[in-house]
Amino acid sequence: MHYVGIDWADEGHQVAVVNDSGKWVSELAVPQTGRGFASLHKQLTALAPVVVNIERPDGLLVDWLVQQGYRVYVTAPRAAASHRSRSGKDDRTDARLLANLLRVGSEDCRPLVRHSPLVQQLMQELRALEQLQRQQVRLTNQLRQVLLQYYPAMLHLFSSLNTKIALRFLQACPNPQTAAGLSRLELAALLKQQGYTRMSQLDRLYQKLQVAMPTTEVWQGYGQHVLALVSLLQTLQGQLAQLRQQVQHTFASHPEAAWWQALPGAGDLTVCRLLALIGDNRQAFTSCEALQALAGTVPVTRRSGKSLSVRFRWGCTKALRRAVMDFARNSLAKSGWANSYYQSQLERGHAEQRALRALANRWVRIIWTLWQRRQPYDEARHVANRSRNGRTAA
Repeated sequence: MHYVGIDWADEGHQVAVVNDSGKWVSELAVPQTGRGFASLHKQLTALAPVVVNIERPDGLLVDWLVQQGYRVYVTAPRAAASHRSRSGKDDRTDARLLANLLRVGSEDCRPLVRHSPLVQQLMQELRALEQLQRQQVRLTNQLRQVLLQYYPAMLHLFSSLNTKIALRFLQACPNPQTAAGLSRLELAALLKQQGYTRMSQLDRLYQKLQVAMPTTEVWQGYGQHVLALVSLLQTLQGQLAQLRQQVQHTFASHPEAAWWQALPGAGDLTVCRLLALIGDNRQAFTSCEALQALAGTVPVTRRSGKSLSVRFRWGCTKALRRAVMDFARNSLAKSGWANSYYQSQLERGHAEQRALRALANRWVRIIWTLWQRRQPYDEARHVANRSRNGRTAA
């Protein structure tokens, strides 16, 4: 058996191969090209059987390794760093380190678990959605800063700057002089033309536009900047709407979609995130404790002699923690026992976030159990089980 360690990089990868005794056998640099991958495949085929250890579970190289039929293990970068000497970091020594960790059977080397293509597609779409939403926030913040320079009244007209009506209003009135010059009837006509539905707010909007505000003598450059940002935000709005529809379509196409939708208060995007992050391969989490640790809902307990400390778990999948916390929050209005449990945590003096995290931890255990059994959630059955176990049932 030969053990392969790969130090991943954007444009090329450093590969090291060691044998059962830990002796270095081969070392090469593999460019991120078809020819480079073919050269790697030729080298590994000559050394078969081989197993591969790498620091990331996704990417073009990982996909290629799986397609070639190699057994792939993943060692998290932080775990690999804990085994590295403090003298410095080097790609060649990192590759050898990964190979040797796999050779000695380190518990930090986890077998790569792949989920179905639909789950992988859903994860890709959700990542794209999250990145575009972040871009939307950045552009909205830029728009706010520009408006502060010459048009502060606009910041108080609508609930948010990135709403359709706010962006359309800015297109029609890109400067305070144009907006203040509108009569009440002209403002009403403009809002109706732009599809504004809260006409009961007309008087309030008109009065805000009439309030005297400091003005700048030269505003034309600011106006051009605002119109450019408005155009970008409107494009993003359309792309985000299409992407949300695609996410929900991909989720609905999954054979276990109905199973996930049976969870109380999961919500459209929250349930999509749960499926993407937990997946459909039951080998990914062999125990509910593993899933709870990855979700960050359980604390870290350290014991040393008579010393015992319980601390917040920082090391986890942040996206999964946000998803299960959002689900727990949504379940309060849909599940009687969840609301009762949350209130009991508050009565014990816990802060809201800690109480919600405790509820999320309970939900993760329930989800894992039903997920393993492929059994849909039944509120009445769960409440009955809690009653039999002597717990309070709402």
